[in-house]
Amino acid sequence: MNDAIDFAMRVRKEVFPMMDHEKLPVDLEQFREHYLDSPDAVFLVAVTEDNQIVGSIGILPYDGRIEAVNGRYPEQSAAEIVKCYVDSKYRRYGIGSLLVRELENVVAELHYTTLYLHTHSFLPGAVDFWKRQGYVVVVEQDDDWQTVHMDKLLNK
Repeated sequence: MNDAIDFAMRVRKEVFPMMDHEKLPVDLEQFREHYLDSPDAVFLVAVTEDNQIVGSIGILPYDGRIEAVNGRYPEQSAAEIVKCYVDSKYRRYGIGSLLVRELENVVAELHYTTLYLHTHSFLPGAVDFWKRQGYVVVVEQDDDWQTVHMDKLLNK
């Protein structure tokens, strides 16, 4: 658990150097409660043969907090993809795609109908990566974060 948190924070710091990294995000600070003890959440990691974490991805129940997609997802129907990170030395080897596919397989057993995520157009290749995974852009914000909201309906 601590290795997963350390990995996510290390990559988050590389990807988003402008953010405050002194305090853990709530989901990482309360990792056990948010991911391990919740039947509605998942956190997966990709590891090397020597057990080094090189990728992560999670889902949490989408909480309706984002105004740009307000009303799009009926309560309890969408899961939000979070903490999708791949170590910079291991990018472009298919690890991210593998994590997304595995996450979608796990989520298929849960009650969700939609997977939601947001990314940022300033992150090189991020929007195209998600499009290749079958996610579609639902809202692009012209804000400081260049936020792109995307989702994918789950085949049930």
